Order: sequence, then C-alpha cells, then structure tokens
Amino acid sequence: MRYRIRFFLIPVIIAAMLTGCAAGKSSMPFTEGLAYDEADHTWTTQEEAFRKPVRIMRQECSAPDTDSGVYLLATDDRVIFLCGVSAVETDGATRVNEYTVFEIGSVTKTFTATAVLQLWEQGKLDLDDPLGKYFPEFEKGAGITIRRLLHMQSGLRREFFPAEDLENDHDLLKKYYTDGFSDEELLAALFEAEPGHVPETGYEYSNVNYTLLAIIIEKITGKSYGAYIREHIFSVCGMEHSYCTEPGRLTSVPEPVPEGTYAFDFNDVFPTGYMSDFRTARGAGDICSCAADLLAFDRALTGGKLISRESLDEMFNTENGYGCGWLNVGRLEPAYLHSGGTPSYISHNLYCRTKKYGSLYLIILNPSLRNPSHAEGIIKNILMNY
Repeated sequence: MRYRIRFFLIPVIIAAMLTGCAAGKSSMPFTEGLAYDEADHTWTTQEEAFRKPVRIMRQECSAPDTDSGVYLLATDDRVIFLCGVSAVETDGATRVNEYTVFEIGSVTKTFTATAVLQLWEQGKLDLDDPLGKYFPEFEKGAGITIRRLLHMQSGLRREFFPAEDLENDHDLLKKYYTDGFSDEELLAALFEAEPGHVPETGYEYSNVNYTLLAIIIEKITGKSYGAYIREHIFSVCGMEHSYCTEPGRLTSVPEPVPEGTYAFDFNDVFPTGYMSDFRTARGAGDICSCAADLLAFDRALTGGKLISRESLDEMFNTENGYGCGWLNVGRLEPAYLHSGGTPSYISHNLYCRTKKYGSLYLIILNPSLRNPSHAEGIIKNILMNY
C-alpha cells in the first residue's frame, strides 16, 4: 500500500463537540455541578438551556461506531458534556478522562501562532519580517514573510524532505520521525528545494511553515520552543498536564494501527507506539495535552489572556484559506477548527461563537480512528444546531 503521510493532519474531517471523561467519578472541580451517569460514563449539565446539545452528545457517544477517546463540550463558564469512551490508561483500569494525555498533532500550530503573536505584540518581531532576516542563507525564500508562514502562504512543501523520498526510503523516514536530523540538516534540505508556488499566490498546508516559526521563536528568545511554550502559555493557562514531546510521558495507550496504514513497519519506526522527543515536528505537531488543558487554553486565548484583540483578529483571519492555527468551518456563523493526526492519535479542537450559548468549545481526542465519518457527522450535527 502506498505510504500516506498523515502526521499532523489538516482538518478535513471536523470532529464533534464532545469531551472525554469518566471511569468512575471525575475529579473536582472540573465536573463540579454535573450529573454523572455510570452506565454511559458521562458527565452532563442539568441546565434546561443545554438540553439539546447534551442530547446530541449522548446519542453520538453511545453510537456503536463511536471511536474510543475523550469527548468534551463546554462554554466559557461551564462544562456541558464530558465522556470517556472505551479506552483505558496504561494501568489497564482507569478509563480515559479529561486529564488523560494524548498527542494533539497539528493542534500544536495554534500554540505556535499564539507564541508568534505574543512576540509581535512585544515588538520582538514584525509579521512582515522577511524570512531572510532569520535565515539569510535561504535565497529561495525571498518574498516569504512571517505572516505568510502563519497563514500557510509561503509556497513551501509540506515536509523538509520531498514526499517521494520519505515514501520510498525507509531509513530516511525512520530517521526523520525519530529526531535523527539536526536543524542544520533539515534546513539544508529545505534550502535546496524549489518552493511549490510563489509566496502569497495561494494557500497550501505545510508543516514546515510552523517548524520554521518555532525555530524563529528560539532565535528571538534564546529558549527552546518547549521552554517558551511552557513559560508563556502552559503556565499562564494552568495547563499542568501538557508538554512538548518527552520520552515516556504519555498516559494513554494507542489502539493498534490498522495493518496496511503505512508502507513501512510501524513498530520498527515507533516501537513505543507514539512519538518520542520529536523535535523535527516542534511547532507543527509535537505537543501532548489533555481535554481539560486544551479547554483552559481555548478559554484563555479567546478571553484575551494570551494575546490582544488585534492579534486575535489576525489569528482568525481566514480570508485566504487559513488563519493562524485555525480554519473557518462555520456555515451561518464563524466556527474555527484545527485537527491533528500523529501515527496513533487524532485530535480536534473547535471554537465557535453562538447567539444562544455564547462561546462553544469542542475537544475530541482519540487513540486512532476506526470511523472518521462518524466524527465528521458529529460536528455537522452540532454546527446545524448551535
């Protein structure tokens, strides 16, 4: 079977507004005031105003084809629905819950964009800075700016190495996805390549854009990407369970990857079943987090605790296809989503403003997907009813 790069998936399917919890009782105060249903492993609000979204979430999470994982739906000031489906943590007994850590893949990009906009507000960079200011040896990068990286309009290819090379060279692939390359080697490979198109002439999803942004963050601050994110985002939001990839820190167990998904020996490349200190993906897909922490981040972000209103306007500007770590998937009203995929995990993070409920946040974290169309159906159901 042809190898498919699905790491850090661009949101094509739009996961549902749900959350995961529940083996026995969930910890306070996250579920304080919610009703626990032991049979369904769900925590729900009893407020009449949220009866419809609760009903939708209950139906979707009890469906036979529901993927295991954590499902969360919340507003700015309350959790509406929380459910942990099927999977258990590494102790073999604890059902996945709001504090179970998953790889979030490309949802990482929203954190990177936030960090860049923070530095912009501090006057430490300009969004129209040319790439040559930070990588003077990248002659083919003329015309590319930080703004173009943020909005995926740089014309740079998806990965540092051509897709055909990663597809056909198992040793190169294994080295690439086990952090076997230095920054110098990665950048040298990028600098030799021709851009896919002229900057600013079109939107093309590329992980390289956000890894370059992570390196720029490091150049400006003198800190590692992970250290900056921990100090200026995780700590501010109280995200105590989140981190950039570190060996052995995941608490959930990925489901077996279906045979034939990859044209290489999955267990050879990922013997632990998940990424380990994957620096080649920093900025683009290397954060690990949980539903409770992601909700804290979303609330802080949209509430102005991390960046200003001007920066939020830039972040949610999807006029040319891609914002800064978000895609607009709304119908009648704006709704912003980013999805992420790693070898064993799929994540979705959705934010929308509604007239009836105010801000709504959907977070869904899965240890792989059996039925992607189910997640797509959930999100469509929610968007039609909010």
